[in-house]
Amino acid sequence: MPETTRALLTAQAAAWQRILDHPFVSRTSAGSLPKATFDRWIAEDYFFVLSFRDYLDALAAAAPDDEARKVLAGGSAALVPELALFEQAAADRGIDLEVEPSLLNLGYSSYLLASVQEGWPVGITVLYAVEKAYYDAWASVRDTTSPDTQYAGFIANWSSPEFAAYVEQLGALVDREALTPEMTRAFDRVVRFELAFWDLVHG
Repeated sequence: MPETTRALLTAQAAAWQRILDHPFVSRTSAGSLPKATFDRWIAEDYFFVLSFRDYLDALAAAAPDDEARKVLAGGSAALVPELALFEQAAADRGIDLEVEPSLLNLGYSSYLLASVQEGWPVGITVLYAVEKAYYDAWASVRDTTSPDTQYAGFIANWSSPEFAAYVEQLGALVDREALTPEMTRAFDRVVRFELAFWDLVHG
């Protein structure tokens, strides 16, 4: 692992393990997460993904070159089937996707957009942190999740080889940058937001 991403992850080793061990992740994998809890996560995360799409568009506008823009375009394209996955699940489960998001969700989503204003190195660090956390968490339970588990489709979405390759591409973009205190702070904020978000929906 190149120096910048290695340094970011090493500094967050303890918190990263909390992400992997979070009961929301383990109970989703086991299929034992209560329906109401998963339904709450779908509604909250759907809003987050809609906001995330705007953030990706803003970050792409700040990208330094075509290579970076191409990687981000791939991420934006992947949000189309991802949003469809949420919408189908909501239709099947009778979930209202128009509910007011939590203040934490609003804060997290707003932080994503605000990070772009701090410049490309911070913005791409935030994107890498978000996607790396999701991939590592769901990949950690991928091989122990039964395909019959009701939440298996969501776990497969964020632990696929295609998503792994995308996360690697994002890491390569981060590793083109020399680590700064602002990047370290941004990475830390995303980790804390992720843990707080899962704490919120898990209850």
